[in-house]
Amino acid sequence: MTLKSKSGKWALYGDADAQILVCGHSHAGSILFAKLNGFESDSSQADISIVYTTDLSQGAPGDKEYWKFVGDLSQAKHVVVAWNGNQHNANFMFQAERSFTLLGGAAESYDHESVLVPRAMIKRYFEPSFEELREIVPLLSNAASITLMNGPAPKPLTHIQSCILQEKYFTDIAESLGVVVSDLVVASDSLRLALWKLISEMLESYANLMGLHFLDTPIESLDTSGLLLEKYWVADTTHANESYGLMQMERIIQSTEKLQQ
Repeated sequence: MTLKSKSGKWALYGDADAQILVCGHSHAGSILFAKLNGFESDSSQADISIVYTTDLSQGAPGDKEYWKFVGDLSQAKHVVVAWNGNQHNANFMFQAERSFTLLGGAAESYDHESVLVPRAMIKRYFEPSFEELREIVPLLSNAASITLMNGPAPKPLTHIQSCILQEKYFTDIAESLGVVVSDLVVASDSLRLALWKLISEMLESYANLMGLHFLDTPIESLDTSGLLLEKYWVADTTHANESYGLMQMERIIQSTEKLQQ
């Protein structure tokens, strides 16, 4: 029987006695779908459970009941939290009327016609997306350990252009601007990659500041430009597939074994 929260909105997928509990935002989905679709390795068959939404068509978790449910399940577990990871997509998917480049970013991202924006300014903009961690981590105080897991790297522009026309989040943004999404220019790979690296650094900094562990994006998932390899794509603009989820499951198990030594 699947364990569910009081409202029935959230569920535990997997063995309730599993020593590793994965939770958090939408990038936890690649691990969930790896389990649901039988992508497990021998080592991960019973070691990992995931707390996610009951209705998988309704998107990722995030409300107070969800985190209380996670807290109730976290006793003596090694908890892995997939925290956001889409801030760069949610806020900077489309190029502004005057394009900008992060000052101090990769040299190849510079454009003489772009406005140079200090990294510190963008960090201040992203800061609120991390503040909720200060409320959530205390709910997991009975866990054996807590690890913040970074999300996958951005996908290339060519892939995004082929699927963004069907994504409601982005079509709604376009509608709010009084245009259709095809009228908007998707930001360059170099800018989105620089922004993703920035939020990744911020997540690792929060882990260090709060005395938590950090699991970075696997290098094996990146192409020579630092973008997500095609074999790990799903047919949307932002998320990774079950093969990526399996790779992360195996890395989570390996990192947990090191914590137990």
